[in-house]
Amino acid sequence: MKRTSVVFLVVMAIILIAIALMGWRMIKKSEGQGQALAEETVIPVKVMEVKKGTVEDIIDLTGWIEPDEKVNVISKIPGKLTRNTVREGDEVGQDQTLAYVNRDEIGVTFAEYPVPSPARGIVAKLAFDPGAMVSPQFPVAVVMKIDRVRVKTSVIEEDYGKLKPGLPARVHTESFPEQVFQGTVYRISPTLDSFSHTATVEILIPNPDHKLRPGMFTTIELVADTHHDVPILPKTAVVQRRGEPVAFVLGSDRVHMQVLKLGYYDLQQYEVLEGVKAGDQVVSEDQAVLQDGAKARVAGPAAEAPAKKEASAGGEKKPAPGSEQKSAPATAEKK
Repeated sequence: MKRTSVVFLVVMAIILIAIALMGWRMIKKSEGQGQALAEETVIPVKVMEVKKGTVEDIIDLTGWIEPDEKVNVISKIPGKLTRNTVREGDEVGQDQTLAYVNRDEIGVTFAEYPVPSPARGIVAKLAFDPGAMVSPQFPVAVVMKIDRVRVKTSVIEEDYGKLKPGLPARVHTESFPEQVFQGTVYRISPTLDSFSHTATVEILIPNPDHKLRPGMFTTIELVADTHHDVPILPKTAVVQRRGEPVAFVLGSDRVHMQVLKLGYYDLQQYEVLEGVKAGDQVVSEDQAVLQDGAKARVAGPAAEAPAKKEASAGGEKKPAPGSEQKSAPATAEKK
């Protein structure tokens, strides 16, 4: 046999072996893919049904309690302050005596002159110590009227157009965490600050029990509007993917990612304009492990969204601690 024939046969043999080896590898790879598909992970998820309900457009604000009015207490006659009958922080009634002034003159003795409070409130300041000379030009004390109080706060330009006098506001304080106090928008600044693009808003709050004191820090939920009978989702069911709010809807055995168009947000739940509808089963937590089309099964129902708290003029108790659903809010487009 010629040398060239031997070389040709060897080359052909090598080619055939290589083709056979490649075919075997492709078969094994196909078998592996089939096995992987058969062994696809099924993710347990908790779901909730999308329901219709009421949602408010909440403007979330902070501010400080201020008195309804500060009253300067003066002595109508000049003389020497002999004593103060109250201390700073004391509650006083209208016409209650706060101090006494001695108006004796050379050769003439007078009874001590009482200095009454012109209003019911709390003593914010005592201006003089006993022995000091006083006159009608200088206040002896300052009394703050707190039968109702005010909160001054600021709103951004985006929310300014939603404001009008009389809008309801729910006010929360750290001093009374279990109570919600009801107020109303009393005054709105006619102009916005040219640097911060914010406007000052005053909220008036009835305070018959004097629980709210000047200087207290408050958080405020200003109710700009309300929509009824609309599809709603709790904030735990809405997540961000690529800068858009989405929800994962459970089909027969897989979840499908739906981009949402959101409306009002009341700090607990969203109004859903597009993306899901009432009756859909939506994954309510642990969405970070999910991708569009992932295989899933129901692990258990989610807790119902907490009911919205109502408030009365004197304050109303919140739900018991732990009954509210807590999580970081998702960023959503405002309507």
